[in-house]
Amino acid sequence: MEIGDMSYLRNAWYVAGFVEDVSPNAILARRLLDEPIVFFRDKDGVLHSLHDRCPHRFVPLSKGRVLDNGTLQCGYHGLCFDGAGACRSNPHGNGLIPQAAKVRPYRVVEKHGLIWWWAGEYDSADESLIPDFSFVQAGFRESTVRGYLPTACSYHYVVDNIMDLTHADFVHEGQLGSGAVTKVKPTLEDLGARSVQISWWSSGDPAPVFFDMQLREQHKLTDQWIEVTWTAPSLMKLKVGATLTGEPRQHGAESEVLHIVTPETSERSHYWYWGTSLTNKYSPEMLEKTASLARFAFEHQDKPMLEAQQAAIGSVDIMSLSPVLLPGDAGAVRVRRKLTALIEAEAPGR
Repeated sequence: MEIGDMSYLRNAWYVAGFVEDVSPNAILARRLLDEPIVFFRDKDGVLHSLHDRCPHRFVPLSKGRVLDNGTLQCGYHGLCFDGAGACRSNPHGNGLIPQAAKVRPYRVVEKHGLIWWWAGEYDSADESLIPDFSFVQAGFRESTVRGYLPTACSYHYVVDNIMDLTHADFVHEGQLGSGAVTKVKPTLEDLGARSVQISWWSSGDPAPVFFDMQLREQHKLTDQWIEVTWTAPSLMKLKVGATLTGEPRQHGAESEVLHIVTPETSERSHYWYWGTSLTNKYSPEMLEKTASLARFAFEHQDKPMLEAQQAAIGSVDIMSLSPVLLPGDAGAVRVRRKLTALIEAEAPGR
């Protein structure tokens, strides 16, 4: 599959934002999978998603406004559309609504504090395909950090980056990486047609700074673990932690983190992260330190590296260039194969 062909998995849910990104009477415009999409709420607060183009002069509907009756009014000539994409008001002439005055609607769901957007046909949306990410709202509020990071690279490269966390020993050296992950061989588990898990377990190394400062004793040798679960098309859940060597996992420090990426275009991505501690309530100072560390790691270390990778590779798929593969690439390679199979299965005639 060549990235430049803009081939995406359609029968899938993609995240479009946090639920509060669309407040009452507000409009959110997002390009998703190379398509302009607009989100708004009706008078009852129900979230809707439409193709962001008025059928009259093809102006973005996101340049309009939400009226008190909950319809979205085009800012150019005033046609009004409901959440199903039907034109409900034409202020011109006798008010007759042209039969072709319709906008494509998309299914959208609010769940786990996230906006989920279905890229396929409206009636084919399957909510059972939304993973259970309830932990992000059930965890310690005092220990929760999240953010949004537009990134100028293909969503494939963000997925690769999270599925191979050996990069942390180099890109995040001294903060999120301690050198332990690179030395061990990962374990790969196939969880079905739409999911893969890759895990690293190590023993006898100091913990990364982030976990070391949460342990009962600092600067001691530890057991460490990282588990990354990918769900199609581009959802990653991490469990990562450390405990003093030989002590039970629950006696250490463990965090669960979402890394979610949605294609904006073939070479640009929307990237959200949302994590919480499973074991510790943070003090306000600890929370701010954790948030600053996450922002620095993702915005000033991962993001520049991924954008440099995209610039260097261009519009071709990295796999067509026959890259050297290392043990940590096992998860990313398996994910690419599964995603390719899912996309090909949607092709006409299959």
